[in-house]
Amino acid sequence: MRAIVFVGHGDLPKGMKHSIEMITGMKEHIFVVSLSPKDGKEEFQNKLATLDSQLTEYTEILFFADLLGGSPCNGVVERYFDNKKVQIAAGMNLPMAVTAVLGDLPIEQIIQEGKTGISNVKNPQQTAPVQTEKHLTQSARAKSGEPFEVKNVRIDARGIHGQVATAWTPKLNIDRIMVIDDCAVKDEMQKMALKMAKPNSVKLSILSSKKAVERLSNKDSYPGEKLLVILQRVETLKKLAELGYRFADVNVGNVPNRPGTTSYRKTVHLTEEEVAIIKALIHDGTHFTAQMVPNDAKVDFDEIINK
Repeated sequence: MRAIVFVGHGDLPKGMKHSIEMITGMKEHIFVVSLSPKDGKEEFQNKLATLDSQLTEYTEILFFADLLGGSPCNGVVERYFDNKKVQIAAGMNLPMAVTAVLGDLPIEQIIQEGKTGISNVKNPQQTAPVQTEKHLTQSARAKSGEPFEVKNVRIDARGIHGQVATAWTPKLNIDRIMVIDDCAVKDEMQKMALKMAKPNSVKLSILSSKKAVERLSNKDSYPGEKLLVILQRVETLKKLAELGYRFADVNVGNVPNRPGTTSYRKTVHLTEEEVAIIKALIHDGTHFTAQMVPNDAKVDFDEIINK
């Protein structure tokens, strides 16, 4: 069992933990040790000593420090460097922390995810993604002629955002995100925003409903790839159905509150027309669930909307 420990100056470790909980839903096995302005070396070591009793049950402990050479990092190195259960990474950021929390990847790959999550947003470097084990596996699947696999279909008005990029994508081992939206495909600003929001290691397709049906109906469209499908509007499901394509399962993630909507969950607000679309698809065999992040329990949305 793996423990994650954030160490750093001030409230940064607490903020990192709070962000992790918000994005992934994970609350257990995550610890923080903060260096306050009044703490010296001895006070910080005492805080680490207090933590030791909570870490005895874990077979692996990952420490993430904010600054290489900073007092928190140096304190961890001094106390745990020779501990075979402990790995220490400095220069922590949110992509590497989320990657560590959601999976059992080796420390080298976790650090690589942190590096690829850094970008000059206005002038992104056009560098080739690092060939990780995941990419090599996907390449092998493509060469073997395996068809693509849709791992999840998600209704999310926000498109690609933190939870999609840093929680759903690594958890499902996604190779390509497919955004189906007839408005976004014509909007250059939306397309640019979606491209910037996606993880560097993942491919992106922004398609109209018609083009999406063509691609999804041909299992050779994306050989060997695992797809995450994002629908920004409920009505896209109706357009796809009119073109003869229905998904077997759809996850309702985020539909915003608007005039004339009714709240069905904290993050799901639907108009009468949207409710009618979902009910018609349920009648035709599509199953709807509600789930914000991968570690949340799946809720049967069919039952919620048919009450």
